[in-house]
Amino acid sequence: MKRKTPTLVKLTSYFSLSVILLLFAFVANAQKQVTGTVKSSTGPVSGATVVVKSTNVATQTDAAGKFSIAVPAGKSVLLISYIGLDTKEVDISNLTDVDVTLATVVSTLNEVVVTGYTAQKKKEITGSVSVVNINEMKQQPVGTGEEALQGRASGITVISSAQPGAASDIRIRGITSFGNNAPLVIVDGVRGNLHDINTNDIESLQILKDAAAAAYGVAGSNGVIIVTTKKGKQGRVRVSYDMYYGVASQGEGFDMAITQQEAVAIWLQQRNSGIANPSSKQYGNGANPVIPDFITPYGVSGAGPDPATYDRETNQITRANKTGTDWYKEITRDAQVQSHNLSVSSGTDKSSYFFSFNYLDQDGILKYQYLKRYSVRANTLFTIKDKIRVGENAYIFYKDNPTFLNQSEQSPFTTAYREDAIIPVYDIVGNYAGTKSQDLGNARNPYADIARTKDNHGYNWDITGNVFAEVDFLKNFTIRSSFGGVMDNNYHYNFGFVGYENAEGNTGANSFSEGAGYNTSWTWNNTLTYARVFGKHNLRVLAGTEAVKNYGRFMGASRSLYFSELPSYLTLNSGTGSQANSGGAYQSTLFS
Repeated sequence: MKRKTPTLVKLTSYFSLSVILLLFAFVANAQKQVTGTVKSSTGPVSGATVVVKSTNVATQTDAAGKFSIAVPAGKSVLLISYIGLDTKEVDISNLTDVDVTLATVVSTLNEVVVTGYTAQKKKEITGSVSVVNINEMKQQPVGTGEEALQGRASGITVISSAQPGAASDIRIRGITSFGNNAPLVIVDGVRGNLHDINTNDIESLQILKDAAAAAYGVAGSNGVIIVTTKKGKQGRVRVSYDMYYGVASQGEGFDMAITQQEAVAIWLQQRNSGIANPSSKQYGNGANPVIPDFITPYGVSGAGPDPATYDRETNQITRANKTGTDWYKEITRDAQVQSHNLSVSSGTDKSSYFFSFNYLDQDGILKYQYLKRYSVRANTLFTIKDKIRVGENAYIFYKDNPTFLNQSEQSPFTTAYREDAIIPVYDIVGNYAGTKSQDLGNARNPYADIARTKDNHGYNWDITGNVFAEVDFLKNFTIRSSFGGVMDNNYHYNFGFVGYENAEGNTGANSFSEGAGYNTSWTWNNTLTYARVFGKHNLRVLAGTEAVKNYGRFMGASRSLYFSELPSYLTLNSGTGSQANSGGAYQSTLFS
């Protein structure tokens, strides 16, 4: 008998259809349909994005700003966004229809930027301008303003030696000429520099590139950095204290060979060169090198010479460091840095003031390097009858900052990997050990080089600032006059030691030198500005003059043959050897 399979198919179809209908009913009950309208201050927003928060469910508004979206169960927040408008979150827990108004974003294009002798909205600038985020800039624990600028703007390169207080090279869009490539730096309208500025005092910093720097003519051909320092703001007195403390790690340094490894390398080198029986004045001869007990006198073993026969010049006695000297570790340290900044400010509609004091103490990774700086700032502004504004900006600092030329051939970091590991830091009586013994090359004891400079000093006293006046007249005109400048005084001294422990340069006369100088620069500019708004148009015309003068003098002197190396004895009159002196002056002027 044949089965009636069509009946089974029919029953199966009815069952499948029922399941689909039940699933559809479940999904329909699990979702909520929400409709709404999105507007802005100018009317409906077409193309706004509507997303169910924490899902991939999204839609867009139509030409009338309307939308409809299915919200999954358990979700109750919509994210509504549009370019140029603030994103808004809408809670739809108890809503099926919403009316949303998006606020206009305050664009950075409306940010006011100082460009030369005036200020403009960023959207009105045709040249290339970078605005540095000051809050991020101040997070770097550095000693100079140039280092704080590193990595803060596109197209800006800052090259630093990492010495505390050492000068850095700033390049805006690379090297543009065979001469001076440094940018022009303007601080509160005065030509100056970033080197010793207290970064806590900076209110804004703009970098003008290309055509944006044209206001300064040829002087701005390498770019212009414009710094504006803080002023007092209306309101009650604000007292602020900021400090930081940190430690810069010396790191692992060079992975240098120890004494035994050096000796084996010498033997391997000679065998690779075809020498069957390697030999060395320090390591003897034979199948394997033997580390001696003494390197001066070389080749001595056992108890060594009688210490009573020691003479630094003719019979220096130095034990070999059989485990090896880590010269990088000997000359470096974990460097501490701390900064303390106290500021007081306030203002009314008639006057304002800002005062700050800063103390910076920064050690270098290289021992005996440091920067100690004390600075004070005073900025004031007074308004007279709403039409006249007068004020001043003043910055004074004092610092002690001896430095080394770490890039030179005989710098401590260079000699640290050239000096043999078998050489200890000191000989048997505590004098410096070195390469005076034969077969140890001609490098220098890097620790001796830096320890001998610990009593050298370099001082600076600087005053930077300006006074200015502005007058508004005839409704659309403003005349401004500003006079300011920089006065720098510097003094330094150092002692030149004779490296008695070295294979080379261990003869001659010690010497003492000192020098002083001052540099002055003043800037006087006068501008007349006409500004007027015509509906949506903004007209600004500026004319002015600027005069700049730079002048400086310096002198130095030295003398040799000092029988005592005590710091209190080191003056030019104490030496008995030859004398030398030098000096000079420079000046330049500009009027435009």
